Amino acid sequence: MRNKLLFLSIIIITFALQLKAQNPIEIGTLNSANEELLLSGKNKSALRIAYIRTFNDGRKLDSVWVENVGGRKFLLMAGTRMNVKSLTAVSISIINNKVYVENTTEVKTCANGSCTACSFFVEHNKVVACKCESTGTVSNHCTFKVNDAVVFYTVLSKLNTGQ
Repeated sequence: MRNKLLFLSIIIITFALQLKAQNPIEIGTLNSANEELLLSGKNKSALRIAYIRTFNDGRKLDSVWVENVGGRKFLLMAGTRMNVKSLTAVSISIINNKVYVENTTEVKTCANGSCTACSFFVEHNKVVACKCESTGTVSNHCTFKVNDAVVFYTVLSKLNTGQ
């Protein structure tokens, strides 16, 4: 019985390490001159599908770009659902101007039901909340949410964007 438990433990640990060591997915190239994100048609489609499936609430992807947020680069995606805008930040890695999403990525959103201009609030190079940048709105309220990054990464992985 002990040997079976030991064997089972080794298999579980091996499987967990394999999941953790999954390869990053290349999603595009960052033009170093103006930091514009260059995406192939395949990568644009894969990002759109991963975005839609992550939220699964009818939200549509409007635009994608790379931006410094608190000293760290994030893939930012703007979307809308029923006239409510949202901003999504996905942590990325950049190596030799190639942009990668890793299996350890974070997917965080800031939605602006009452505020006309929400942005991310950063502490220690991590997105930790949202804040309303506009004045004169009724409640100056933005909603911050940490989303399931596994869905986003898995969909990108399945669509084989790693070229």
